Amino acid sequence: MAKPWSVEGIVPRKSLEECARRIITTLFQEMMSFKEGSIDGLDIEFVHDMRVSSRRLRVAMDNFAECFSKKKFRKYLKQTKNITSTMGAVRDLDVLISKFEKDAKSLTEDEQLGVKNLIIQLQQKREEARKPMLLMFSRLEKAGFDKKFLKFFKV
Repeated sequence: MAKPWSVEGIVPRKSLEECARRIITTLFQEMMSFKEGSIDGLDIEFVHDMRVSSRRLRVAMDNFAECFSKKKFRKYLKQTKNITSTMGAVRDLDVLISKFEKDAKSLTEDEQLGVKNLIIQLQQKREEARKPMLLMFSRLEKAGFDKKFLKFFKV
């Protein structure tokens, strides 16, 4: 799991709102740093790290909600929650596939064949679960979500 990024500029003389903005933008940038690897799909750790980062971001946003105007803030929080759940569908299958691959090593050849067939089915389900994730990323990019999010939370 990726180590959380440190947040610069959190000092006692800064307002709570400014500190919240710094925390949220840093967590957002951390989360988005895993986007390309998640889209690529070859290394399951990118999906895991993006999902974990999105959960950190979501918690920070929940904690600092009172610092921001409600209407726009809710829109960004809702999208962050959507990212988390969309990534979760893929991650759950990654975990299952990985577990079966590890467990299969200790089985007989006949048992391994059955597990390999199950893994193939799970990999197909994973590819299906990736479609909404890829569509989500495409829609977010077309809408300029990254820029709008960072502009809204800019320090």
